[in-house]
Amino acid sequence: MTNREILTAGDRVLIVRMTNEDQPTFQQWLSENAELRELIADHRVPTMEDQHKWFARAQEPDRKLFSIVTMEGELIGNGGFVDIDLEKKQAQFRITIGHTDYLGKGFGTEATRLIVRYGMEAFGFTRIYLHVLPTNERAIKSYEKVGFVRKEEYTAPSGQKKILMELDPVHFVS
Repeated sequence: MTNREILTAGDRVLIVRMTNEDQPTFQQWLSENAELRELIADHRVPTMEDQHKWFARAQEPDRKLFSIVTMEGELIGNGGFVDIDLEKKQAQFRITIGHTDYLGKGFGTEATRLIVRYGMEAFGFTRIYLHVLPTNERAIKSYEKVGFVRKEEYTAPSGQKKILMELDPVHFVS
C-alpha cells in the first residue's frame, strides 16, 4: 500500500490525490515518449515549467485529475475529468498510463473503471464522454470493456480524426 491519500481502490491500482511531487515523473514520461505525446495530441516536449502550469490548471474547478498508483505505490499514470459541468452532471474523461511497463496489462482498464465509478458517486455525473484517436486501438478496447460506446467519428479543428465515445450507464461494468 501507499501513504498517499487514497480516493478509491481496485484489485491492482489505487486512485490517489495528485501532488506536486508527481509532476517530475509525468514530465519525464512525456519528454521521453513521443508516442505518448501523440496520443494526448501534444507533440511538444514539456519543460518542468510547462508541467507545473498543467498541474496548476488541473486544480481549477472544471477539472478533477488524479494519480494512478499500483498497490505497491508505483506511480503509473494519471486520469480524471475535464470540462466538468456540474449543472448538466457531465464531464470529459481522460487517462494516461505513462509507465510503459504497465501498458497492455489491464491496469488502464481497471483505473478507468475506478475513476468513472468515482465520478458518478462523488460528483453525480450522469454523462461521461471522451475523445480518442481511431488509431489508439488499445485504448478503445479498454474503454469498451468499461462500457463506453462509439458515438461518432469526426475531424477536430486541428485536422486530426477522433472518435467521440460516451459511457452507456446500462453497460457500465463497475
